[in-house]
Amino acid sequence: MMNKTTLGTAVAAMLVLATPLAMQWEGKRNSTYLDIGGVPTACYGQTGTQVRLGATYPDATCDAWLRQELGERYQQLARCIPVEMAPHQAAALTVFAYNVGIAGACNSAAARYARAGDWPRACRAIQLNDRGQPAWSYVGGRFVQGLANRRAAERALCEGRAPR
Repeated sequence: MMNKTTLGTAVAAMLVLATPLAMQWEGKRNSTYLDIGGVPTACYGQTGTQVRLGATYPDATCDAWLRQELGERYQQLARCIPVEMAPHQAAALTVFAYNVGIAGACNSAAARYARAGDWPRACRAIQLNDRGQPAWSYVGGRFVQGLANRRAAERALCEGRAPR
């Protein structure tokens, strides 16, 4: 278990890498809209009780929400993947969890391989299943190229490569 100083340092290192990737793939819309799944969404993909249909949020609120939620996802991941992660691995898995949800991320093949210390397979599993087919790239059973592109970027970061 990490102490508060170690956790704070780990979160800061993860945020440096995760924040721009999340911003890139989430995009930012200050006004609330319904996402591809019909969920009220604002800012950088924020959902939940704080997001109200018809509302518009200032940039500072959007930025603060993103950093807060990425920090929360990282701490949740650290509980379900209790192994040492390099900052780029933590950032990639955090952005992945931010998009697919913590339950999906913690129950994913990527998390299973990470817990086993098999980082090449963990990083690959963000993007592809064990049969080499796209993973986490579907909404309502339909393939979404934008999600496939996002998974490729998350995998690249996880592997220590520059995401596209």
